[in-house]
Amino acid sequence: MTPGEKNEVREAVLAGRRALESLQEAADALDSASNWGLFDLLAGGLLTSVVKHARLGDARDALERARADLYDFTREVADVSAIESLRVDVGGVASALDVLVDNPFVDLYVQKKIDDAQEAVEAAIAATRAVLARLEALR
Repeated sequence: MTPGEKNEVREAVLAGRRALESLQEAADALDSASNWGLFDLLAGGLLTSVVKHARLGDARDALERARADLYDFTREVADVSAIESLRVDVGGVASALDVLVDNPFVDLYVQKKIDDAQEAVEAAIAATRAVLARLEALR
């Protein structure tokens, strides 16, 4: 392997590690939102809905960082896809209804969106780890 190729592998590994860190932060934020969502379903009220949506905002921010880091990683390594599936998009109307109306049907809808985002993040973590393992084997 040439020094240039080694440098490219090193850059890809560093980008992959940054992506994994961002993805884990997003997973943690989604776990928090999910826990608040479950609490909201069981015994929540207005305050619980507000806190849940604050945690969803944290998750959105973390996912945006993860998307940017994954984009950098994919520029280094073409093997990783699934960037576009990383979104938490509950929707403005659903968010407003969840806080204002606060009924179990809206809470279930929001919880499903959180669950979908958690699955996408876990898939991205697995894919990133697999690519990183191959890159680290080249070193």
